[in-house]
Amino acid sequence: MVTPILKLNAKEQWRPQPVETVERLGTIGGQPIRLSNLPANGGRIDFPHDMKDPTHTPVAGYHRVVKEANLWWHQYWLWYLYNPWSFAGTGVGRHEGDWEFVQLGCTDRKGDKPVLVTASQHRSGQKREFWRCELEGGRPVIYVALGSHANFFTAGDRGQDVADGKGKKLTNLGWRDFGKWKDWLGRWGNSTGPGLSPESPACQGERWHAPHLYHAGAAG
Repeated sequence: MVTPILKLNAKEQWRPQPVETVERLGTIGGQPIRLSNLPANGGRIDFPHDMKDPTHTPVAGYHRVVKEANLWWHQYWLWYLYNPWSFAGTGVGRHEGDWEFVQLGCTDRKGDKPVLVTASQHRSGQKREFWRCELEGGRPVIYVALGSHANFFTAGDRGQDVADGKGKKLTNLGWRDFGKWKDWLGRWGNSTGPGLSPESPACQGERWHAPHLYHAGAAG
C-alpha cells in the first residue's frame, strides 16, 4: 500500500494525533468524553484555552478505502487538536480541532498502483496525477502548511500558507482504522463563526461519500 510522506513546517507546533487525546483533554457540556459513548444528539468538544500539543502521544492517522468511478480511493485522514492559522493575522480562521486528509485513487484494492492524488486545503483541495508528484521511494511527498495544516504538493510560501517542509518528516504514522466516532453528529471543537470547528469525517459530504467528485472539483 502506497502511503503519503508528510513534511511539516519548521515552526509547526501541532502534530497529527490519535483521537483518544480528546478523552484526556476535552469535555462536552462540561462532562468527560468517551469516544465509545458520544452524545447521540451531537454537541461540541471543548478544549482548555491553554492547551498544548501533547509530546508523549504517538503520531497517528486514519485510513479507509472505498471504490468509486472504477478506482479504489485510499484516504489518509489526520486529526490535529488546534488550527492556529488566521487570515492576515486577524485571528479570523483560528479554531479548535482540525481534520485534514490526502487521498490516492488507485487501480487496485491494495493501493499499490496509485494514479491520482488529492490533498485537502481549507475548504477546497488540490489534485495531481500521481506521476507528477514529488516521490520518495515511490511515495508522494506532501508539504503541510504552518498552522492551517493545508496540504500542498510542493514547498513554498503562498502568502497565507507557508509550507517549507523543513520540520518533522512523518514517514510512518501507523495508519489506524476509523471507529464509530467517524459518524458522530457533533463538532470536533468549540469554535464558531468564520473559524468553525470541523464535523466528523463521515459528515463532511463528498469528501467522505464521493471521493471521486471531491477530486474532480479540486484545483489542478
